[in-house]
Amino acid sequence: MLRDAAYDQVELTDSPFCKQRQETIETYLAVPSVEDIIHTTRLKAGLSSSARGMTGWGPSIGQYLGAYAKLFRATGDERLREKGAALFEAWRVCADTNADVLKMGTYPYEKMLGGLLDMDEYMGVHAVEPYVRKLTLTAMEEYDPDIPRDGFQTDAMKGQIEWYTLPENLFRAYQMYGNEMYREYAQKWLYPYLWDKLAEKRTDVGPRHAYSHVNSLSSAARAYMVSKDKHFLDVITGGYEAITAGHLYATGGYGPAETLFGENPGYLGDALLSTWDNTFRNGKGIVYTNFAGGRVARSDAWGSCEVSCCSWAVFKLCNYLLKLTGEAKYGEWAEKLLINGTLGQIPVTRKGQILYYASYFSDGAIKSYDDRRLQHLGQNFVWQCCTGTFPQDVAEYSNMVAYFDDRTVYISQMIPAKIHAGQAVIESISEYPLDHRVCFKIHSPAPFMLDLAIRIPAWAERVEILRNGKKLEVRSQPSAWMRLEGPWKDGDEVSMSMPYSLHFEPVDAQHPNLVALCYGPMVLACDEMTVLVGDVQRPEEWIVPVDGEKCIFETKPGHAGIYPFVTRIFRPYWQIPAMTWYYMYNRIYPDLETLDREHQGF
Repeated sequence: MLRDAAYDQVELTDSPFCKQRQETIETYLAVPSVEDIIHTTRLKAGLSSSARGMTGWGPSIGQYLGAYAKLFRATGDERLREKGAALFEAWRVCADTNADVLKMGTYPYEKMLGGLLDMDEYMGVHAVEPYVRKLTLTAMEEYDPDIPRDGFQTDAMKGQIEWYTLPENLFRAYQMYGNEMYREYAQKWLYPYLWDKLAEKRTDVGPRHAYSHVNSLSSAARAYMVSKDKHFLDVITGGYEAITAGHLYATGGYGPAETLFGENPGYLGDALLSTWDNTFRNGKGIVYTNFAGGRVARSDAWGSCEVSCCSWAVFKLCNYLLKLTGEAKYGEWAEKLLINGTLGQIPVTRKGQILYYASYFSDGAIKSYDDRRLQHLGQNFVWQCCTGTFPQDVAEYSNMVAYFDDRTVYISQMIPAKIHAGQAVIESISEYPLDHRVCFKIHSPAPFMLDLAIRIPAWAERVEILRNGKKLEVRSQPSAWMRLEGPWKDGDEVSMSMPYSLHFEPVDAQHPNLVALCYGPMVLACDEMTVLVGDVQRPEEWIVPVDGEKCIFETKPGHAGIYPFVTRIFRPYWQIPAMTWYYMYNRIYPDLETLDREHQGF
């Protein structure tokens, strides 16, 4: 079993990841204020409030507590400690004044429980323990476990949404405090309907809410940590394999219109096609069942991935898998979303606006703050759940880089950073993700005895390794660790080159000619709507680098539909700014004759 970095063993250095994290920290230190966050809680407690409160429907206070705690642990920024502690104290006053403050739905309870535990574990605020107990005793009185256990989000849940995520932090509370009450209550909310299927790598689940069902696997992970029952390990390994095999977009994102395990095997591709396209291709259009049982058609107001929350669920799952199995392959899904999910987000504004959905529609999409949905009381989608998970996502940049055991440092992600291992520091130097070359430099006052194990990504077709300038003849296998034995001395270097190559990824087996262009770990997007004409297996023959640009490509003339003079530009999706149209998934044809034949009759 491996240990993670616990946020403070990895120090980010200059990179787009570090810049984005710092921008996020400055935003969340400035707004919202503690007074605004606690406003409605004070009113519920019967206390006065001079604050205006927050617009939108708001994340739970627990999400903010978790974000401040993890970001503090990752950076040591005392301002984060002060704001997190102030928020907890303000909430504690309310809870001590009126016990009704402890009454909350399953969703905010689970988030509050996690945030309090984060405050204890990562910020050393041990005063949270009595409130963890009080919250849970209140939940035991308020919630009704006698509901259908199929996870279908209907009125039959009795408002207890995402109940299957409750065990994770209940088991965690048991591990931290040893109180059997938490373990026993966690067991009341296990999810065999989903978990038994995923243990067998089956996905005949039926349409379910995407983010929370991936998040439920973290509950199975904690169940395994507590019980050591291998069934729960089979759940998370089988779930990872089943979902990544057939339910992901090229970005690592999932859940079009927040729906996972769609009833139609081609639901990923269908969700990208416009209503016009669907109607004219099958004569009737595509209607599908969503996670609440409704029959709906595609809508641009519901995107292809609830990106902040979906990324957070994946980072947690991959972290558990890496620790529990020690297998390098579980860094793959995380890498996709670290770059194409979290890094690809536009900054949260100080009004609480965020990119709620990442969209990959074949007729184009933009990164927009305008959600285009309005709740029944007039709330816009600002300061909502995604604004609670996004700062936790950027905190995971530190937590996903490296893992440890007593004889090895395992480097899972190439994010530029300094990895602290006892007295030694392993500095990862690169321009990742824009460059495939990385150098690991050892800084140590004494011989460093541990081995290094570096994850070879699935996209790496070939790898070249130099140790102190000397080429090593080592076997490297994609999605596995490449081990380099110690000891090491101060100044030693390991240089790696893993050249990127262009490749197309079809959206699913039912839409083989609807493809996304990728370059190493990055998904690229086109600047204009297009069809592509060329060999799908050899894109490098007709898509070439743009002179003087980094990771920007252009088709040769004659490979964008019928026009022999037209070319198209592709650039990394994560670099595309707000309000700029892009086209990630495009149709591809081997030649003009096929293109013409398939479009006859339109």
